[in-house]
Amino acid sequence: MDDASPKTVATQFGIAAALSFSAMALPFVPEAILAYAGYRYLRHFTYGWRTWRAPARVPLHLGRRGYRDATTRRRGDATWPIGLAATGQVWLRREDLVQGLSFFSDGPDWHSEVAANLVFGACLNRMGAIVVQSTAADMMTAQLAEVARPFGRDGEIRAVDLRQAPRQPLLISTANLADAIADLRLGPEASAVNRALLPIIEMLASRYRKSALDLYQAFTDETAFKRLLSGEYEIDRKNVSADTASSADGAAFRAVLKPLKEIPKDQRETGRKALVAHAGELAALTSVSLTNGLDLKKALLAGGLVCIRPSSPLTTALVIARCTEALASMAPGQAAHTLVHIVYPDVLSGVSAQRFREAAAKAGAIGSLAHPARPAHHVQKAIRKGGALRIQSRQVKGGVIPLRGKIASTLKDCPFDLDLGLPDLPESNDSEMGADAGNR
Repeated sequence: MDDASPKTVATQFGIAAALSFSAMALPFVPEAILAYAGYRYLRHFTYGWRTWRAPARVPLHLGRRGYRDATTRRRGDATWPIGLAATGQVWLRREDLVQGLSFFSDGPDWHSEVAANLVFGACLNRMGAIVVQSTAADMMTAQLAEVARPFGRDGEIRAVDLRQAPRQPLLISTANLADAIADLRLGPEASAVNRALLPIIEMLASRYRKSALDLYQAFTDETAFKRLLSGEYEIDRKNVSADTASSADGAAFRAVLKPLKEIPKDQRETGRKALVAHAGELAALTSVSLTNGLDLKKALLAGGLVCIRPSSPLTTALVIARCTEALASMAPGQAAHTLVHIVYPDVLSGVSAQRFREAAAKAGAIGSLAHPARPAHHVQKAIRKGGALRIQSRQVKGGVIPLRGKIASTLKDCPFDLDLGLPDLPESNDSEMGADAGNR
């Protein structure tokens, strides 16, 4: 009835009125029919014309004026602006975005526009945001600060540049390191050796108060690795053997060494060789720490604005693993006030993207992923079933059209496809803002 024209409604009202008068012999029935017909007729003018049709939800400010969402039958409660279409502004609810948001483009500037738009939505909804940008892009701190300035949140921007040594490194765990190595597609042998080697390194680092990342490089060396398999190691020019150590230490060392020795010899060597290059990078990292530093879980709970620039695929995988771990450790709905946006590189396996999205949905956070216009097959295969909202950049022969895209929704009650214009990315008025924010 809400979709009918006034003429159609008037015709139906007339028919109902005629039937009611023709049934005067039946007590109370004509009056009931007449009252119902009058109610439906009036409702068409007072409510039916004030419903909102897909492809957009009713914004909260219109809901307060009585407008309702035709798909939910509730007063409008959409608070997240996505962009501008030919039919007007496109608004969605936070619950829509929690179902998964994906962006696809080969234009780095377009990805920056997307990140700025998401931070604007987070500020508008008084939410926190963590943006993990591309390793090749310039730090977005100053641009995001311009977006947050009208909300008085430009002072909250915190920069974590893993290409430089920040004052406070990023806190990670050995579990993050294991997930990151597995995500780098080094092969099953490297993953098996890494899983067996990490408990050994963790035990020795704790016992001798050494950096586990330094020991990782030391024990993946060919000579040290062979000695380790024979039950010996050297730390601070001190040779230690499982046979000469105290009974408790020797037994603990032999127990933690057993999984590594059980791996077939040829697979151990293949895995070790695959880990050597990344072991050197880990030892040189001063921007991450296994003992202290910025805890992303606390940042998520605090609701601040954090911009992270990884330095390589390895550090990208570490940050993704840390974000996933933080979200997975939260109770359902605990991260409902948080957005996490990640520019996901094709060199990773795609499994971490899937795990991240599942953890974000469980915690109630908005999990957003940005990909190339045509992701690699293994990434596309991993993410093809995830994400109810997909936004693709508009392209021409010369490249990507700035601020233009196409959004496709597979939301259960609000499916649509729509050409979309993104808000313009503000330019920073302070070239030093990024450096200053990095020191906060």
